[in-house]
Amino acid sequence: MIEDWQRIVEFIRSNKASDISLNRCAVKGRVDGKVIRLSSPEDFTEEEFELLIRALLTNRPDLLPALETKMPSLDFSTEMHGMRFRVNIVRAQGKLSAALRPLPETPPYPESLGLSEKVTKAITNAPGGLVLITGATGSGKTTTLASMLEMINQTREVKIITIEDPIEFILQEKLADIAQRELGVDCPSFHAGARDAWRQNADVISIAEIRDQETAIVALQAAETGHLVFATLHANSVGETPERLLKLLPGDMRERAREVFAAVLVALLSQVLMPKRETGRIALREILLVDDTITAVLKKGSDHELEHYMRSGRSAGMIDRKTHLQSIRSQVEPREYNRWMQALR
Repeated sequence: MIEDWQRIVEFIRSNKASDISLNRCAVKGRVDGKVIRLSSPEDFTEEEFELLIRALLTNRPDLLPALETKMPSLDFSTEMHGMRFRVNIVRAQGKLSAALRPLPETPPYPESLGLSEKVTKAITNAPGGLVLITGATGSGKTTTLASMLEMINQTREVKIITIEDPIEFILQEKLADIAQRELGVDCPSFHAGARDAWRQNADVISIAEIRDQETAIVALQAAETGHLVFATLHANSVGETPERLLKLLPGDMRERAREVFAAVLVALLSQVLMPKRETGRIALREILLVDDTITAVLKKGSDHELEHYMRSGRSAGMIDRKTHLQSIRSQVEPREYNRWMQALR
């Protein structure tokens, strides 16, 4: 098993694989968005393959009882041969199946992710409020969020508390005081962790994902009381985001919650990852930076107007998806560019 994991880690490092899948006695990797088979059918017996997956829990013996249940669903982080992974283990057709995502050691600079200095400063220098980064699973939301937190870490003497599932980037303290908490290890839920952050005198609270009513409420309350709150949310566009967040709340709370949301919102970033012409992927984004006009638009529920303000707000750093796509055309794989241009018409 040790040699097998060494080979998997070496493949990830040499090919910059974004994901590894262990399923049906086969090891597969995802490179530039495409799935590649790394093993042959005769490489593993069923027993050997299960041991390969169980090796992921070597450093987490506390999870072994959950693995033995009939329908396990385990989310955790671990390290194999010097590389950290985010891991999910379930059963498929009765057999153990694992999905792994390698975790980079340090967050990238925002500029390397295609974010301008103007946008980064507008967000990271905000004294308080709410910053939402949206997109589908695997769209790079966590990386974008971590780059913002690292910029604050380098430039502001504040206290940052993160609630993550699991911890992905390890933030080394520079100017900031940082506490990183992991779901299931350090706190029971996102909303509990965020509430704890209030008592711990946090200036900046980062919530890895808003996925339920309680977390949505705590995020809005924390932003309303002067904290700078970062969070991710599953939404496909900037225009879709307000309703996606508000629909997590009971109907009788939504009108008041929309007013709070409009008042505290600092920025909305929505992104997808597109294949580049050669290798790698690039983020296609929409960026909304909130001013008094946009606050008024949000309060009256005219979310469909946000695209217009992103198009007309380029001098402030905003951008709509179509304009951004045209600006990165030379870097994007041509068929993918044409597919998106057709969809955005």
